[in-house]
This record gives sequence, C-alpha cells and structure tokens, in this order.
Amino acid sequence: MNNMTTPKPMAKIFSALQYDNSGKRDLRVDFIRGFVMLILITVHIQMTSLYNYVAWERFGMVTGAEGFVLLSGLILGMLSRLRMEHDGFGITANKQFNRAFLLYRTSLFVIISVLLINFIPFIDAKEVMTFTTYGGKVYELYPVLSKFAEYHDIIIAKFFLLRYGPHQFQILGLYVVLLMISPFVLWLLSKKRYGVVLSLSWIIYFGNNGFHVRPIGAQFEYAFPLLTWQILFVHGLVIGYYRHEIWNFFHSKKGAVAFWTIFMFFLGFLFFTYNNPIPQLSDAMKLHFIEADVFKKIYKILFDKNTLGFGRLMNDFAVLVVSYGMLSYFWKPINKLFGWFFIPLGQASLYVFILHVYACIVIANIVWFGGDDIWVNTLGHTLVFVWMWLMVRYKVLFNIIPR
Repeated sequence: MNNMTTPKPMAKIFSALQYDNSGKRDLRVDFIRGFVMLILITVHIQMTSLYNYVAWERFGMVTGAEGFVLLSGLILGMLSRLRMEHDGFGITANKQFNRAFLLYRTSLFVIISVLLINFIPFIDAKEVMTFTTYGGKVYELYPVLSKFAEYHDIIIAKFFLLRYGPHQFQILGLYVVLLMISPFVLWLLSKKRYGVVLSLSWIIYFGNNGFHVRPIGAQFEYAFPLLTWQILFVHGLVIGYYRHEIWNFFHSKKGAVAFWTIFMFFLGFLFFTYNNPIPQLSDAMKLHFIEADVFKKIYKILFDKNTLGFGRLMNDFAVLVVSYGMLSYFWKPINKLFGWFFIPLGQASLYVFILHVYACIVIANIVWFGGDDIWVNTLGHTLVFVWMWLMVRYKVLFNIIPR
C-alpha cells in the first residue's frame, strides 16, 4: 500500500486567519460535527425557539441527519486509512466489526431503557415512543405490552432486530449496518477501486429510487432507507480516505474552478431554501420569489429527505465543501468565537447523540417548555446544550458511553 499523500499548503490569501494543518486531528471536522449535533438536537426536541432559525434548513436543503451519516463515513475513512497503513486490513476490519457490535448493544440498551423509564411514575416517555406526522397522525414505535404474554417471542425478536425504538435515535441503527459493510468498501479503496465503489453506490441509490426496499426490515429503514442512505456514508468514506488527494485537487487550477462552481451551486441552494414557505418562520426570514406550490413541487421531486432527492444530495456535498473551505481559510476568528463549544461536542458526537434521547424525555416532561413562548423554549434548548457541553467537558461516564 502506498503512503498517504502529503497535503499541499493553503494559498497565502488570509494566511493570518488560516487553519494550521500541523495537528494530527482535524478540528475542522470536529467543529462541523459539533454544529451538526446542535441542529439535530434542536430539531429532535420539538419546540419553537430561536435555535430553529438556524436548524430548519437554513444552510440549504440539508438536515443534521445527513450531516451525521456523511461525517461518520468521512471520519471513518480518515482513520481507517491511517490504521491500515499501520496495522493492516485485517486488524482494521476487525475493529470495525467490534465497533458495530458495540453500537448495536448500545442501541438495544437505549431502546429498552426508554421502555423502562416509561414505567416510572410521573414520567411520560411518549415523546420518544411515538412519532407524529405534520398531519397529526401518530405512530406507535413500541409494542403494546398488554399483548406481551401472547406474542412475547415475536416482540422480543423485534427488539433484537431494531424494529422498535425512539425515532430520534433510529439513525444509529443505520450506522450499525453501514459499519458492518465498511470493511468491504475499505478493502476496495485499499486496492484503488474507488471507481467501483462509487459506481456501485450510485447504482444502488438509483435502483432503490421509487421502490424503497427494506432489506433488513429495521425501523430506521422507514425514515432512512438503507439502500438509499448508504450513498452518503460510502461517499463520506471515500472523501475521508482520499482527503489529502481531494485537498490537493482543490488547490490546483482545475480545483479552484471546481470549488467556485460548487460555491455558486451552494448559493443557488441557499436562495432556494430561503423561499421555503414553512409557516413556522416569519416572513422576514423568507424570500418570496418562488410561489409556495411551485416550491413544494420542486422540493418533493428533488429535495425529499427520506428518499434523499438528488438535489438534496448535491446540496449536502456543496455544504460540506464550502463549510470545510471557509473553516480552513477563516479558522482563527471562527474557532475563537465558537470552537470552545462545537469542537468538544463534535469530538464526542456519538456520546452526545445517545444522551440527547434522554434530554428529549426530560424536556417533554417539564410543563414550562413546548408552549408558544419562544424565549422560554430557547431557554430549554440552551439548558440542554449547556448540560451536554458540561457532560463532555467533565467526561461523565466516558468509560461507559461510546464516543
């Protein structure tokens, strides 16, 4: 296996503000992951606060879920290439499988613990045990326990197959399955078969478009179809694995043209998303160049979240490229303002993701929150973020909860 490519130095423009590439850990990725966690938690703790003006697709037609999957693959690709260079493919693959089984056990613990919490007097866990659509239809995400005696074998089996669980947490099941297939992808990448990897990923993505096959029948496949969402994870793996080569490309003449082309697409996506007629946002936060009906039709065809519309997929990658570029060239002021908060959360994003399920239950059981007072709700979200940051800062249960 060839040694990793050395990244080219950044252009001299804004040199005093740039990121220092000398560190072993890429803090830019940690920063982005931390920001993604803020978006994800804001959306999952369903109450209108000032944070929603950032979380409700304000950076394009993207959500925290896509960022979670894409960045998980990217970081895995970065670390796995280093590990394969040092330890070989066998040890690397074994660690991926072990990680997948650890997260599977963690998923079972969270799913079952939520069920048990619901038995505690004066605590109602329906916020995470049900899913309510925008139309008001309620879906039960856990079994009817009165039928347990009669169907206990089926119910228990469904728990182990991840067919129950909080909707705020179900994307971790997707990550478990994707981790299981990652050694195969990494083996192909180690043989420089990235063309095969990307081609297979796109064939599966387009092949599942319109069919929405659920190959393993897990609950997460309703919201995050495995055969569709794999494209984010696989491309994240490839980007992370070849991150230095990709970096060097963007610092060539052709790469500069590519970056500014992507940047223009990013601005186009931004223009489109600010025409979203979402009623929860004030008119002052929206543009009105696109009629509501036209917007909804385009959104359904190109930007649907569950089926990962092609436009949304392109928007995801545009946001990644632009945000990474902006952090690279304006790192010092951005890091000084926000790094103290986002970087720790990003470095322990899985830990934060697990804890946020219990935060959803707590906030839902405090009568002050969830009403029409945006300032009270903002306080609720802020308290959750402060709690998360403190838990990470003091490494509470770091030896138990996966990070």
